[in-house]
Amino acid sequence: MSETAAHDHELEVLEEDQTVPPRPEEQIADAREDVTDEGPSDPAATS
Repeated sequence: MSETAAHDHELEVLEEDQTVPPRPEEQIADAREDVTDEGPSDPAATS
């Protein structure tokens, strides 16, 4: 029984990892893509 309990705990950890928000680097990359789609491709123009 203890083995199955440990296995269930591992599954819970994996589920929590999947719900973790994206890293700031990923958010910045997504934001840059949105800016290039909506505005000028030159990042200096948006600064």
